[in-house]
Amino acid sequence: MSEKSKSLFVDCSEAATCCTKAQYDEAGFFEKIKLTIHLAFCRTCRTFSSRNSKLTHKLKEANLECCSEEKKKEWRENISKLQSEEHTS
Repeated sequence: MSEKSKSLFVDCSEAATCCTKAQYDEAGFFEKIKLTIHLAFCRTCRTFSSRNSKLTHKLKEANLECCSEEKKKEWRENISKLQSEEHTS
């Protein structure tokens, strides 16, 4: 088997990485080909890929928003206050 054809076959760990990158449009052309070949033979990775796709879709559908750094800082300060009050009581 040539070196080039060997590189088309990946293990499950690398396939999982390619799968995740592909779902976030970060995978290159050859990574997508490697993933497709691997998924053709590996039921476990096909299941992972399917579930990962569903999770990604649900997260996009949820339209989640990140908290601002200011809000996080406010929460941290409130937690610190509550912790210090608990220790003094």
